[in-house]
Amino acid sequence: MTKKRIKALILSVLLLMLSHPVQSATLDGRVFAVQSGNQITISMESGKFRNVILMGVAVPDTGSSAGRNAKRQLHSLLAGQVVTIEYRTLTPRGVIIGTVYRGGADMNLRLIQSGLARAKSERGLDREMLDRYRTAEQQARQRRLGLWQH
Repeated sequence: MTKKRIKALILSVLLLMLSHPVQSATLDGRVFAVQSGNQITISMESGKFRNVILMGVAVPDTGSSAGRNAKRQLHSLLAGQVVTIEYRTLTPRGVIIGTVYRGGADMNLRLIQSGLARAKSERGLDREMLDRYRTAEQQARQRRLGLWQH
């Protein structure tokens, strides 16, 4: 095998490993920025920054008024706050897909409860949490909150 093929094989294996769920892990950090209604950037004590996508949360495009509302809500909940991220999934680019906790409260759930996001089934999200998110979405619909005002 040539060096080029070996490098390509190693890269493929690494990308495959990163795109599959890993055992649950946690990390703590301070919310540095809110990128969208379901993505934040945290700074860690080490000085490194990590991008985090909220698992199980689907929000409208940031260009829409509903998407801007979701981003504002997430900003009001998390900006500058210390959070704990619990995750099982990393994207090939190293973005964490997980659950964001502030003071022990599930912020992914809070966004869905406010009616500014929908529950989304995805790999790495356990059935119990998905059911909790779907129930919260249904309650927000019944109360005509956020996305469900019409």
